[in-house]
Amino acid sequence: VPAWMQAGVKTARLAMKMGVITLGAMYSITELRYLGGISIIMITTFVMGTAIAVLWLGQLLKVPRPLTGVLSAGIAVCGVSAAVAAAPVVKARGIDMAYSIGMLLLVGLVGLFTFPPIARIVGFNELQFGAWAGTGILNSAQVAAAALIFDPHTIETLKVAEIFNITRILFLPFIVIVLAVWFAKGEEQEAEAAGAPKISMGKILVDKFPIFVLGFIIMFAFSSTGVFTPKDNVLHGKNFYNVKPDEKKEVRTRDLKKIQAFIETGDVKDPKVKESLEKLVADKQITSVDQADLVLKAQDFTKDKDLKAVFKGADTKVHSKPKTIGVMREYMMWFFAFGLIGLGMQITWQTIRQAGGKAAFIGVVVGAAKAILSFFAVWLFIKGTI
Repeated sequence: VPAWMQAGVKTARLAMKMGVITLGAMYSITELRYLGGISIIMITTFVMGTAIAVLWLGQLLKVPRPLTGVLSAGIAVCGVSAAVAAAPVVKARGIDMAYSIGMLLLVGLVGLFTFPPIARIVGFNELQFGAWAGTGILNSAQVAAAALIFDPHTIETLKVAEIFNITRILFLPFIVIVLAVWFAKGEEQEAEAAGAPKISMGKILVDKFPIFVLGFIIMFAFSSTGVFTPKDNVLHGKNFYNVKPDEKKEVRTRDLKKIQAFIETGDVKDPKVKESLEKLVADKQITSVDQADLVLKAQDFTKDKDLKAVFKGADTKVHSKPKTIGVMREYMMWFFAFGLIGLGMQITWQTIRQAGGKAAFIGVVVGAAKAILSFFAVWLFIKGTI
């Protein structure tokens, strides 16, 4: 690394920690209301089960603990950001992070192109595929991409996949704490085996606890309580306005007539969708979050592109992104970009080869097991439609 770049490269990890903190502002507790009890149990089981499986295999194959810890977080939770969050806790080197990130993206890429065709063959609907992708694909960006490959015309599958993925991300602080305890216990045992003075596990935990993960939790709490959203936001943590009628949000009269004519054709088979459209015509605008979802679903009952645009326009009038969230998202992207560039500048092909194939074996085996087992879990327990 050239001398004039060294100061920037040294701040790469700080930038990635800041990225994890701002990531917390992108989510809120309100998304969880869309999940049933079985879904939450399923996600909890797969997150914790995957983490334990990686730690066990790492110990069995004698993979260095820092590399095992980073892999465990990445495979169990949400890919790259989880690996970044876990790295300081387990004293991971740049090579450990780079190796893990490469493995996570490679395994996730395989899932990206295999999940959609398999789901179509077995007849998964939008709800089932979203649940499977949100649970079984390792990296968050690849979850969204797979959902759009499966269903490129609506947002239904993407919505379900992201809700499941968000729930995985919310486990990030807990997994990091578990890894902190696991790593501290390992250091304590190594000190005893070497005949060194006994080290207090409590002291190790205090020294190694990732303070920046508390930042993630605080940002998530702020988002859930509506700190980042305008005062007239009806639902804390949701970027949706419907407190009182507003002429600026009213649908044009000619568009309302199109909707009324569409209702009268009888093409709308879902009674809830039909009711939401009738209410839209009566009120001239969408007035609730649930109604917005149903109005968008009305697109499934018509092939008329102009009518689809009317439904989308009615939804757009009442949705708005708070500026604060928009700014934070930009910062988050730049933090991760800067951090990953700095990380890449510390790695060579020689150091990657030195990492060996055992970690790759763990990533492939556990990643494949997670995909297969989550498929059967969805097939057996996730019923119904969106």
